[in-house]
Amino acid sequence: MTPAEWHSTLFQCIGTIVSLLALIASIIAVILTYKNLSEMKKQLNEQQKQYFEQNRGNLIFYVQKSAIGTTHDLIIKNFGNSPAKLMSLKISPDLDWSKTGHSNISEFNITKLSNIFLAPQQHICTLFDFTDFDKTELAVEIHYSTCGKEFTESYNVDLNYIHKVLSVEPDIKDELSALKNINKAINFLSNKFV
Repeated sequence: MTPAEWHSTLFQCIGTIVSLLALIASIIAVILTYKNLSEMKKQLNEQQKQYFEQNRGNLIFYVQKSAIGTTHDLIIKNFGNSPAKLMSLKISPDLDWSKTGHSNISEFNITKLSNIFLAPQQHICTLFDFTDFDKTELAVEIHYSTCGKEFTESYNVDLNYIHKVLSVEPDIKDELSALKNINKAINFLSNKFV
């Protein structure tokens, strides 16, 4: 073998080795790029899911003692940041609206409501008297749609806590404190209805 042939063969071997190394480096780069894109897609999906959860409508049913009288308020409120449509509400055991002591209150049976649109922070409310109610827990199933998706949530409402809620009455000593309490009450009501 002449020196020229030997140099030619050596350059061909080196070229083959360099090409093989470039091929291996390219394959590794493609694999790493694929893993990186997969991770980015996973993070994007997680961000979209978090964004949806933060901005969707969120209907909650709850009971609170009424500000006046011995009745209680049954409330469905949209605590979310998007509108929501109430499809149905089921409460077990059924509430006997004839025992409420108020005439025509059964017309406002909250469990009969359906297809009710609630804007963010909007609520609907009705009264119920739990004085002669012998159960301590309500099983609630609320079905609603928001942002093109439907949700069904089930939970229990413990009625025992309602009688243990402490409410504080304002202490009015003079005209200035009376005006301050009136201002607070007006602000509270305006925030509640806005």
